[in-house]
Amino acid sequence: MPERVLLTDDDRALLVKVSSLLEEVVESISILQDKEAMSGIEQAEEDVKTGRVRDYSEFIEGLKKSGEI
Repeated sequence: MPERVLLTDDDRALLVKVSSLLEEVVESISILQDKEAMSGIEQAEEDVKTGRVRDYSEFIEGLKKSGEI
């Protein structure tokens, strides 16, 4: 008598992928509802548009000069 399989390996892989995508959607919605987080994101986008950014290496160098690292 053949063994019955409720879910194939492909089914399981698809469920894992869907679960991961749903977690990402929930996290995105959570961020969108967080006014403080959204304000920070909008400010960061404005900083990029106006050129108020620096390279990572410049950032690290500034921390070293200030003695923070």
